[in-house]
Amino acid sequence: MMNRNLKKNLSKTSLILMVLTLAACAPSTPPVSSALPKWERKSAPAVILGRYVDREPGDTDKCPGFWGCETLKGGGFPEIITDSVAGTFTLVWDICYPLKHNFSGWSVMLFPGDTVRVDFNKKAFEAYQAYNKDTPHDSITTPKLQELWKKAIHIEGASFELPLPIQMKSIKLGYDREYATAHYHDTFDEWREVCWNEFLDVVKQLDSIDLSLEEREYQRMVIEQDYLKKLRDYRFTKKIWDLTKDPDSLAMFEKQFTFKDPHAPELTYYRNVTGFYACLNNLFDEGRRYIQANELEDSPLGRWFKELDEAKAVMAQAKANLPVDESELNSLSPEFQTQIREVQAQLNQKLSEGKGTSCALPEGEPQKWLPKIVAEHKGHIVFVDFWATWCGPCRMGMKEMEKVKDELTARGVDFIYITDTSSDSNEWVEYVAQHAGDHYIVPKDKMEEMQIPDYDNAIPHYLIYDREGKLVKTIIGWPGVEEMMKEFEKLK
Repeated sequence: MMNRNLKKNLSKTSLILMVLTLAACAPSTPPVSSALPKWERKSAPAVILGRYVDREPGDTDKCPGFWGCETLKGGGFPEIITDSVAGTFTLVWDICYPLKHNFSGWSVMLFPGDTVRVDFNKKAFEAYQAYNKDTPHDSITTPKLQELWKKAIHIEGASFELPLPIQMKSIKLGYDREYATAHYHDTFDEWREVCWNEFLDVVKQLDSIDLSLEEREYQRMVIEQDYLKKLRDYRFTKKIWDLTKDPDSLAMFEKQFTFKDPHAPELTYYRNVTGFYACLNNLFDEGRRYIQANELEDSPLGRWFKELDEAKAVMAQAKANLPVDESELNSLSPEFQTQIREVQAQLNQKLSEGKGTSCALPEGEPQKWLPKIVAEHKGHIVFVDFWATWCGPCRMGMKEMEKVKDELTARGVDFIYITDTSSDSNEWVEYVAQHAGDHYIVPKDKMEEMQIPDYDNAIPHYLIYDREGKLVKTIIGWPGVEEMMKEFEKLK
């Protein structure tokens, strides 16, 4: 029988071991408090209600220029409603995590459920841009910049109003010939230290500017993300200005690049999920790749990225009309489930209507999909159009080809449309309804695996096959209807 004291000591030992085990399993980068607002994890539209406040008689402005941001549902553009007479514009995004909507020269951070009102003064904004262009920003010039900014743009209702877009002296390297030449011979380790020292210099500048705690934290994350972008640009500096013409030398430089970084513990953006704001500032994958390279997957932001990646994989299956396992769907966070189920419902309801036909992808590996699709149309000329809902030239090409589609169809031309899951699902359904032909939607990560002839990850991309299934023409970019018809005239 076990002695009572021995039993008590063993219990203490077990408890200590358990605590040590839990400590060993704890994230190496614990969460930190943040002045930035957290977003409610839900799926809901975010709306921008905008108006021009300095309109004059005859003005016909519809909406300030902007570029899109990919959402879980895909697509790069919101629903847009404009009234050029009243000078108002409405943008509606269906989102389940924050989205930074980028207008030309300014941005609005949108959270799910936000209704944001924006008063935009064009003339004041032009004055702001003129001052901003050539003025080095510091503690003296920034107040003037802030004054001009507040006259140009007034924002109400945002969960998080983006602070003034301060562009401090060193935050932008600039890749002119002089700079590229100066760093041409740098090893990657040397390059990283140059970028790190410039990062530290910008942090000092940030400390000298009068900002709120929220503004300062956001700007710190922007600067950190800018540092990651500069690391990635190591290879780019070797290519520009024709300084590197030797492929072997370029390959040597590319092999040196890594996101593995001894300075990683000194960065903060990955320690709180609000660091996602920073990943929106530049190329989205930089933050994710940095986290992976430095084994920070168990950081708060690393875990959220994992959740998002899992949701994107299921969404890709849903959009490609592939079966989705219900247990896999239920394992996702509720806001992701909501969006995926909405896409499934849209596809089921609308794809039976309209001119086009939604087709399931062939069985087998992705590199076999295109040959199998073309083989189904043997005896016909096959026109394959690679496109996306967010691609303006693609949409224009589809619209223009409608003018000659009946003529070509009568001559035995079959139309095949292929997009990937970056396309907005609702818009894709509308295009299927409007454009006769066979429509396929491919998981985004499988597009390159399809081994599309002469494809360089750019659309629109067109392929024309003869009646025997032989590829006779590759066309990159929309050439116009006349040029396209010349290619069909060559075929019998």
